[in-house]
Order: sequence, then C-alpha cells, then structure tokens
Amino acid sequence: MLYFFLSYARGPDDLFVRRFYNDLCSEVRVHAGLDRDAEVGFLDNHNIEPGQNWPQALVNAISECSCFLALYSPAYFLSQPCGKEWTMFEMRSRVAPRDDGVPVNGLIPVVWLPPRELPDVAKTVHYDLDVQEEDYRRRGLRQLLRLQRMHDAYIDFLSTVAERIVAAASTPPPRGSTQLDFERLESAFHPAKTGPDAGGELPPHFGTGQTIHFVIAAPSGADAAAIERDAGFYGEDPLDWAPFRPVQARPLREYAQKVASELGFESLFTGLDRLGDRVKVAQQHNHVVVLLVDPWSADVPAHRELLLEYDHHREHVSAMLVVMSAGDVQTQEHSGRLAGLMHDTLGNSERRLDEVMLRRSVLTGPSFEADLAVVLAEARNRLVADGRVFRRPPPGHYAPRPILEGP
Repeated sequence: MLYFFLSYARGPDDLFVRRFYNDLCSEVRVHAGLDRDAEVGFLDNHNIEPGQNWPQALVNAISECSCFLALYSPAYFLSQPCGKEWTMFEMRSRVAPRDDGVPVNGLIPVVWLPPRELPDVAKTVHYDLDVQEEDYRRRGLRQLLRLQRMHDAYIDFLSTVAERIVAAASTPPPRGSTQLDFERLESAFHPAKTGPDAGGELPPHFGTGQTIHFVIAAPSGADAAAIERDAGFYGEDPLDWAPFRPVQARPLREYAQKVASELGFESLFTGLDRLGDRVKVAQQHNHVVVLLVDPWSADVPAHRELLLEYDHHREHVSAMLVVMSAGDVQTQEHSGRLAGLMHDTLGNSERRLDEVMLRRSVLTGPSFEADLAVVLAEARNRLVADGRVFRRPPPGHYAPRPILEGP
C-alpha cells in the first residue's frame, strides 16, 4: 500500500523537503507496524527510475495513494504541476462518499512556508493537525527543520502527521485511473479563463509578487494560412502557438508558465498588440518582460508593423527568445530567410540585449525550458541589483522630517 504522496514545489529547499520525506516514511512505518524497507510514500525525484516517464509514474502514484500531503508555500500555489497533482487526487476523493455520507478526502495540508494568499480550492480544505507549536503556525514546517532548538517540536510534528496518515489509510478514496494525460489536466490553482489570459487584462491581485509578462508574437491559424504557413502549429489565438508539435503538443505558454512557476514567478500572457503597454507596466513595477517570437510573425503585415514600431522605441524587453523548431521542416527550409527577417525587423532589440537575454534560435522543447530558466534567473538577479522601487506616499499633510540633534 502506498500511504501518502508528497506534493511540493521544487526549489532551494529541496534538501529539507527530502529530509522531511525520509523522516515521515520512517515514522509511518513505525505507526503502521511495517518493515523498515516497506515503500510507504512517493516523492517524484526519489521514486522515479532513470529513463522512466515521470508524468506517468506520478499519475500511477496519485491513483493509488491513500493520502495526499500538500506542502503549502507561495511557490506551491504558483506551480502548474502541483495544481495538476491536486486536481488528480481531488478527482478521486470526490468520487464516492463513505457509508455515513461524508466525502472521502485524504488531502492533508502541511504549511511549509505560509503563503500570502490561498487559491479558492485551498480555502475550502479544513484540516487541523492539532499542532500547538507557535513557530509552525507562524513560519511553517520549514522553520522547525532549520532550527536545532526546534528539534523536539519537529519530532512531535512528525508523529502527529504519521498518525493522521495511518488513520486515513483505513478509509482511502477509490483508486483512480492511470490512463489520464497529466499534461492535459487543468491545474486546480489556475482555473481556465474565457480566452487566453482573460483577453490580456491584468488580474485583480496584480503587482503583489514577482511577475513575468510573456508577450507572444505568433500568427493565428488564419494568419498562417494567409501567408501559406503550415497552420498545424497554431490555433484561433496567437497564444495557442505550439511550435514543438507533435513531440510537445501543448501551447508554448504552458511550458513557459511551468518554468516560471518553478522559479517562483507569477505569469501573465498576452499578444503582440499589448507589448508596449506591458513594457511600461513592467518598468513601473520592476517586473520582467519576455518576448517569445515565432519568426513567421514578421511575414504577417500587421505583426511586422507592430514589431517595427516597438523596435524603434527606447523601451525594451528584459529578454527575447526566437523559436525555430528543429522538427518543423518548413521553418528549417526557410531558416536563412527567417533569420534575416528577424534581424531586419528587430535589429535594435537584438543590439540592446546581451547573449544571455537573447536566444536567436531555440530548436527544441527541452532547450526552450532550459534557456528560459537561465533567462529568468538572470533577470531576477538584475532586478535585485538594478531595479528601482516606487513608493508614493498617500495624499495628505505631513509633519517635517525629524532631525536628530546633538547635546
């Protein structure tokens, strides 16, 4: 029996998370009366063998685990993969009620680092672990692990969680399907909107965290057909652009959001028509703007005009990635012409950006994710070093600034 699945957002605390996972496995074995080698938990980078398809291994684990431990943190609720894991377990837990009519729900929240706010789906989950330790309530499990003086509190916490896991395993939710396509699941934390990025409008909580503005310069399916471009890589909206089909069938924005969320960024996506607005907003709030470019967009007259207009302005994006998929035969046949077209259209932007923040020819999905991760990490470093802070006092009358005077 797989007693629990540990869902967490990868990041700088991975070593502490792994320590908690190993300690919890040992404690669950003791409470369940199992052999010390019994497999009781699942951690994605612990259980998956080299060469195994990790999404399918993850689907298999969530489909059979009795409990789902969610490590709450700011990064957790930004993560698309974590939201999909939550969705998959919730699909199981709501299938059938117990004999007494109460829904079976083995979802156990554990506060790793208190998030600033919870998504709606998490607000409905009430699970009191009866932990009285004030440091856990204020700063989360992460603090108990990091401070030696909190060791006793950490041991008590482990026992409490293990007891809950073993108790919940007596009434597990129905086994789930292992035939689900993990990539196509909707994140519980990022519900679908009517239209990509709700038409490009800024969300109500805009400006409260580190934000990436992704601007996608790509044709729509209709635009592609008009320029005799293979329309199989496009959809009704430019944000549906999926340059790495058929190997990676989902739109590029989903892979970009995944990378951004793993680094703790919130992502906003919009089309080329809002590029200038997003650059100005980003400059005001110390945000990052990343331009994702399909070189075929410069063949669309309206897009080329927008790109040229932007290129002649002084405002500039933080980074630019031009995608020329190695698996796209038509793009490779026209690669020389497309590269020249990019230089003629965005020459000033190319000169403004250095070799780290400009990627002229991204060939594969994995290289896109790797390049984007480097770009976003560097962008964060530059914001810390060079970013400006805008603090405008509220309107009103103020007393003179106090001045300390010597005796």
